[in-house]
Amino acid sequence: MNFKMQDVKLDLGMTAFENMFLNTYVQMADGDALKVFLLVYKDAYNTGYVDTKKIQKQLSFTEEKFNECIDFWINMGVFREKRDTSGQNFIEIVSLRQMYYGDNSKSSNEINFDKAGRKSIMFDNIERILDRSLTPADITRIQETLMEYDSDPELVTEAFRQGKANGNMDVKYVLGYIKTWRDQGIFTLNDLKMKEERQKLAKKNSPRQYRKRSSNNDEIKNYAQKAREERFRRMLGEDNNGN
Repeated sequence: MNFKMQDVKLDLGMTAFENMFLNTYVQMADGDALKVFLLVYKDAYNTGYVDTKKIQKQLSFTEEKFNECIDFWINMGVFREKRDTSGQNFIEIVSLRQMYYGDNSKSSNEINFDKAGRKSIMFDNIERILDRSLTPADITRIQETLMEYDSDPELVTEAFRQGKANGNMDVKYVLGYIKTWRDQGIFTLNDLKMKEERQKLAKKNSPRQYRKRSSNNDEIKNYAQKAREERFRRMLGEDNNGN
């Protein structure tokens, strides 16, 4: 079935949604949570002000039900509770695009843009490894880990590969690899590969450890040695008698 947009003759306003949100959360949220998000987002996007009472009345939701929907999006990491400079609390609607790629508006440095592209590839690879979409909470943890430990995106991808190989793909657990590697002075995938190669080389060149023979073998060896010494003494005695 094919769909096409009708040509618009009269513009009464439009709200743009990030494709990342639509691709990830439409199938995860229930209908009530989606209704609340769409109306809250529309008002915040177009006017910068959200009248929660109006939305509750529009949806015929109680305040309790409305707050449950808000809590859902907070738990998903799409909404974020914050406080402004005057001490007033507010809820920030998170930009998934900026969460993925970071804020490059402050610099046109080619290195920053290159790292943003590498982070995009990293997130794609992680989702393939996990076989699911990352939640905003997952993305936030990964972003914070990248910044805190100054690790390369490729090293984070390798952490998830190793987590899968070890049978544990919990995001918090996997990011523990990054902290461990940081403590070992490993910040890039190349650092990790070099460390692994050094370990292989050290193992290859280390002297072999032989198992100590049992006491029975020692006793047999001592008996054989004594027997040889006794035969040698007899031979010397025969030679002396012959002379």
